Formats: sequence, structure tokens, C-alpha cells
Amino acid sequence: MLVSKWAGAFALALCASPVLAETSREAIAEGARARGTSLAREGRCEAALGELAQARAATPSDVEVLRLIGLCELRLHRYAEASNTLAEAVAAAPDRADLALSLAMARFHGGDYDGSEQALAGAAALENDAEYQLYRGMLYLQAGDNAAAVVALERARALDAARVDPVASYYLGLALAQERDTPRARETLIGVRDSWSGTAWGSEASRALARLERGDARVAFASVGAGFEYDDNAVLIGRGVPLPSDISDESDWRGVWTASAGAELWKQGDTLLGLMGSYRGTTYAELEDFDSHFPGATLWLDTPLGESTRGRLRYDFGYAWQRGDPFLATNGLQASAEHAWPRFGSTDFYVQGSADEYFFRSDNVPGGDGVPGSACPPGVDDEPCGPPRLNERRERDRDGLGWGVGFDHALPVGTGALPLSNTQLLGGFRYAGFAADGREYDFDAYDFHGGVGTTLPAAVELDVIAGFTLRPYRHSTTFPDPDDLVDGVEYSLPNTRKREKTTRVEVALARAFGEYVVVDAHWRYLDNQSTAKVFDYDQHVVGMSVTLNFSKEL
Repeated sequence: MLVSKWAGAFALALCASPVLAETSREAIAEGARARGTSLAREGRCEAALGELAQARAATPSDVEVLRLIGLCELRLHRYAEASNTLAEAVAAAPDRADLALSLAMARFHGGDYDGSEQALAGAAALENDAEYQLYRGMLYLQAGDNAAAVVALERARALDAARVDPVASYYLGLALAQERDTPRARETLIGVRDSWSGTAWGSEASRALARLERGDARVAFASVGAGFEYDDNAVLIGRGVPLPSDISDESDWRGVWTASAGAELWKQGDTLLGLMGSYRGTTYAELEDFDSHFPGATLWLDTPLGESTRGRLRYDFGYAWQRGDPFLATNGLQASAEHAWPRFGSTDFYVQGSADEYFFRSDNVPGGDGVPGSACPPGVDDEPCGPPRLNERRERDRDGLGWGVGFDHALPVGTGALPLSNTQLLGGFRYAGFAADGREYDFDAYDFHGGVGTTLPAAVELDVIAGFTLRPYRHSTTFPDPDDLVDGVEYSLPNTRKREKTTRVEVALARAFGEYVVVDAHWRYLDNQSTAKVFDYDQHVVGMSVTLNFSKEL
């Protein structure tokens, strides 16, 4: 009898276990759903997505879970993922106009304008919703129907301006400008600029106002400048390295003059092609061998890449002379994209390539027998000799190809009501590499930089930039330690790779006087710490200049 009772209880437990397991899964899913919902409402989307993923795994067809996941992905700018998730939600609940509107948003920001328009058609029941009218207006503007865009964006602001501004007002200003209603466009964009100062939308409105004032006119510009600088290490001599016999001092005063002129050659809407020529020259008081002339040219193409992104393709060419002799020819190509974030400033991403050709060569050093400290071969007694079979002329060839990739971020600080309204924090990182014809100058470089720009009292502009570069070279140096040089004796070379650490600081103060004149004072400091003594140096430069700037519409 007792055995029969235990057998019955065991059978009952086996029958109940699937029910209990299912109940447990539902409880876990419900808990994850509740936690995810709470986190999503608090705006903590990264954390919410983890919880909501658990709920989705347990109940894949739960429309509310899909909606919350899609909205969080949208908020995190994961537009492709948001589009897929919200499309699944719309398929499960085709009568939900709010889901269709959210899908239209995700597709719009992902660049799928046709898909966004299709989704928005399913949200027609929300015709009196401010966000519905906002995206309807932006789609009209994207399609070139500016009159319809004005109507929709004005209605969005009338329905709930606090919910859709500054976006609705900014795009309304653009639509009015396209409709040639310049007074209303200017008034609307000024409102965005002033009310949202210190944000990306305020900056975008300022740029739109500048374009509005210029209209479709192309601009030509020019500048000329002159000044002086004192350089305490004009020859960049390394610490402990003796000066060449024909140079009496490493420091000197120099005159500096600059000029540039350019024009927007072609313009279509917000896309433009421009060309600029530039020149920089220096004349030293005593070190006349370092007098230089450096003309250059720049060709660039600017175009919008999205609602808040601009792209630029730029080519630079320069050719330098030193004391009348050709010194350097350089070519550079850069592609960049600058994105304005809604609340966190703007970021410029770029990739670079360059080709340098130097028109001077190092001299060969007589080779010894391979035993450092031993006497040089006969006939070499008035200078040191180096390792045998080392061709210094070839290995110190600086011609080569360079490449780089990096970003710079500008973050406005403060609002229009604060003294810091004209202040920007700057920061960035750049990786660069160079492959030279000679092994001496092959390197990788990792550069970190940051700074601040602000307006001081009396309309004085202050810019401060600091940076640090770590530059590991790929080979050991071919330059000896100057302390090891003895005439008639073979010197040794280090067998470890060359490595440099460069610290730099730049401070500039500038003030405009009237429309054309800018006066600036600046100080630059450079400290290059190198395992090769000839490249181990520091430098201070102080100077002032006056620049005249001109521009004219073509």
C-alpha cells in the first residue's frame, strides 16, 4: 500500500513538471519584461535591451516588447536594427499607427526614405500628432516638395512645439529658404540659433543663416599677412649636439609673411568645388641658409552626406625652396566626414595619404673595418668613420609615402545665458605611418591632442592646443651619438629601434579690428625626446603677426 502511494506521488510530479517549468519560464519572462520596460522608460536603453532580449526570447510575438526594443535601438542610433525590429512589430500588429510611425522614424534616419514614406502611410491615423507631421515635413523636404514641407512643419510646431523643436524649426527654416521666403527663413533660423545656442542644432542654424545670406552666390577670398618670430632653436639642433662650423648660433629672429587667395569655382545647392593658392615665406636675420619659400595649392569638394553630415575630399600640393634651392615637393589627399550630433557637438573623421620628395641627400660616411673604437682606414684621419657596408646616403633618404586616419571632436560648452557660450573643447586622435626609401625614417605614430577655444573680454579669441605623439620607428638609427665621435676612430651605432616622444603646446591670442584686420600673438613649444641624440631637442617660438582678410561674392 505504501509503495502504491509513493508511485502515485511520483507520477503526479512527472505530470506537473512541464507545467511548473512553463510557469517558471513565464515568470522569468514577465520579470525581464517588467525590468526592461522600467529601464526603457528611464532612458537606460543599453541596460533595457539586455532584459528585453530575455523577454523576447520567451515570447517572440509580444508586440510591446518588440516596440520597446525598437525604440531603444532607435534612441541608440542603431537604425538598421531598429528598422528590422519595428517592421516585425508592425507585421504582428498592422493596425498600430504608433508602431508605423516609429518604423518611419527608423527608416528615415537610416537613409531609407522610400521605406520611411511607406511606413508613414500606415500611421495616417496620427495626422494630429506633432511627430507624424515632423517626419512628413522632412520627407517632403527630402523629396524636394518644399511648399508641402512648410505646411507640415508649421503644423508640427503648432501641435506641440516643445516636443518637436529645435528639429522642426530648423527644417522649417530650410524649407522656407528653398521657397525663397527669405525673411521668414531668416527669422526661423535666428530663433533656433539663439534658443539652442551651444548645441549642434544652434551651430547648424548659424551655418544655414550664413548660406542664406550668401544665397547661391559663389565667394572669392584672399588674405595677406606679415609678422615676426623669435625661435630659440631654428636649426632644430639636438641637445648636446655641436653646431656645424658654419653656424654661429642656433637661435634667430625671422620675418614671416603669408598670402592666400581662392574661390568657390562651382556651387550647386550645398555642394561646392573650391580652389585656393597659398604662400609662406621666412627671412632670417642671421641664419640666411634657412630662408625659405613655400607656395602651395588646395582643391576641395564639399557635399552633404546626410541630414547632419558633410563630406569633403581635399587635395594639397606644396613645393618648398630653401636659400633658393629646391627642398621639398609634397602631395596630400584627404577624405573626411563631419557629423553634427544633436547635443554633443560635432566629430570630423578622416583618412589621409601623402607622398613626399626631398631634393637633398646626406653624404656617405667612410666605412671602417667593423670594430668600433679601432682606427679608421688609411687616409681617413680628419673625420670619424662608421660601420662598413652602411650606405648613409641611401639609408637616410626621406622620400616616401605616408598614410593616416583619425578624428577630431568639438564640443560647445555652456548655453547662451552663460559666459562660456563661445567656448569649445577640442580633442582627437590620429594614427600615421610613413614608409621612406631609406630605413632611417620608417615609422608609426600615435598622436593624442586636445585644447580649448574661447572668447575673452574685449573680443579677444584664445586658442590653446596641446598634444603628445609616440613615434616608434621600425629600425635603429644610422646616426651615432655625438659624444662617441673621434676623428680617425670608427664609431658604433645602437642596435635598438629608434623611438621618439613629442610633446607640443600652442597658445594664440587674436583680435579682429574692423572687418578686415586681425592681429595675433602666439607661443609654441616643442619637446622631442629621441633615443637618437641628434633628434633629441626642444624649441620655443614666440611671435606676432597682422593679417588682412578680404572676400567678395562672385
